[in-house]
Amino acid sequence: MKAILPLAFALTLILPAGAQDAPKSGPMTVDLATALRLAGARNTEIARAREAVAQAASQLRQKRYLLIPALTVGASVEHHDGPLQESSGRVRNISRTSANFGVGAGAIAAGPVGAPGISLSVDLADAWFEPLVAKQNREAITAARDALGNLILLATAETYLDLTRTTAKVRAAEEAVNHADELARLTADFAKSGEGLESDAQRARVEQFIQQRELEQAMEAVAITRARLASLLHLEADVALHPADTDVAPLSVTDADAKLGELIATALQSRPEIKQGSAQVRLASDRLRQSRYSPWIPNLALGASASAFGGGVGGGVKNVDGRADVTALAFWRWEAFGLTEAEKVKERKSEMLQQEFARQSSVDQIIAEVRQAHAQTDSRRRQIAFAEQAVAAARSSYELNRSRIFEKQGLPIEVLQAIQSLARAR
Repeated sequence: MKAILPLAFALTLILPAGAQDAPKSGPMTVDLATALRLAGARNTEIARAREAVAQAASQLRQKRYLLIPALTVGASVEHHDGPLQESSGRVRNISRTSANFGVGAGAIAAGPVGAPGISLSVDLADAWFEPLVAKQNREAITAARDALGNLILLATAETYLDLTRTTAKVRAAEEAVNHADELARLTADFAKSGEGLESDAQRARVEQFIQQRELEQAMEAVAITRARLASLLHLEADVALHPADTDVAPLSVTDADAKLGELIATALQSRPEIKQGSAQVRLASDRLRQSRYSPWIPNLALGASASAFGGGVGGGVKNVDGRADVTALAFWRWEAFGLTEAEKVKERKSEMLQQEFARQSSVDQIIAEVRQAHAQTDSRRRQIAFAEQAVAAARSSYELNRSRIFEKQGLPIEVLQAIQSLARAR
């Protein structure tokens, strides 16, 4: 069992949804390992989490491209008829046309190129901190995917074992129905012959109906559990799942002799929820540093164009020649004279503290889960031993009471309590 879970979850990371073949209808027998592989390959929640990781990785790459300039290639034509004011203030009626084409576009008359061929407009603080933030976001989403995968695989394993248990309960209920049917027949025969009471026959019939209802409830539980497991495995509605295991058996996923402290340390080291919380704390910390330093880091705007430009009076375009334009700009900007930036620092410090408290809460929850599971495991090992002894004793009691009937040493109704005890113990 220790090898099954890591292998199954590894498949959730490399197999696309639907990669594991499954029938579209009819019966399908699965074992635990197959159910885990199907969940890893087909479960839609895991597939959605996998896509969220791909989205976060794409966002990280976009942030890393902030310092790469944009390239613009194009052409422009401008024609003007009517008055224009010269820089001296004089107004003149002018008819003119200009054209520009090459690396850059929008050059008109004596003005600069409207769309530089190679342009970069960037907040240097964003260019430095945004990739760091995006990286932590990717780490947090990856850990969230792993945590979700663990939950889905755990739910799949539990549901498969529930299906095995409910299927075994149907067999136990069928056994109890057979015993109750035999008891009803025997008590009816004894009542007709005068060796027993009619009231005993009626009590036996009541038990017969009760056991039949128990069987129906067990069959209902099987149908419901099949539906739950099929949903986890993303199977068609007409697929009827059957467990390969005929009996429920204890599965050891940890060392039975492991100390509680060792289990807690292992959980805190390996649980993806801890990694997710730590990544979110680092993300908030990077956001805080960004808010602190960005007001003092300049914004840059750079542009360079190389194109052909020409123009002339009226509608003609003449004197076409090469043209080069270069622009550079650096500036700082403080919203509300810096008051907004100061409050943003306080806001992001609070966000970081909230994430740290959330991480600590996750640690507390994981420790509580391990302590609870450890206590349950210890108790249920003893419960299993008691249950096995109870089944053996109940079966022996039933056989002894049944043999007394055929040896004419007792009445059939005396078997009733043994039937009930055996059914409960099973």
